[in-house]
Amino acid sequence: MTLLYVVIALIVVAVAARVITTYLPAEGRMRAIPNIVLALLLVGMVLFLINSYIPMAGSIKAILNIVVVVATCVGVLQAVGLWGQVTGIWGRLMSAAHIK
Repeated sequence: MTLLYVVIALIVVAVAARVITTYLPAEGRMRAIPNIVLALLLVGMVLFLINSYIPMAGSIKAILNIVVVVATCVGVLQAVGLWGQVTGIWGRLMSAAHIK
């Protein structure tokens, strides 16, 4: 029954994506926000399906979850244009740590 709910949710996300891209009058960065939300929903549902229906060791599942969350965070930061600033701050922190 849960798989049926996930399929229905994927259909709803697909319809919402179609409506948003067709009827939402947005420019530039504002156009990226609904796409980010839809991508987050899709990643969450796929991760739920993997965690629920694919048998694997708990440690491997935990590593997979961490990798997907980190990759999703990087993708969101890149989509909103903050990834360059984050890497710049990280680089400055690392160079300051090596000087001392």
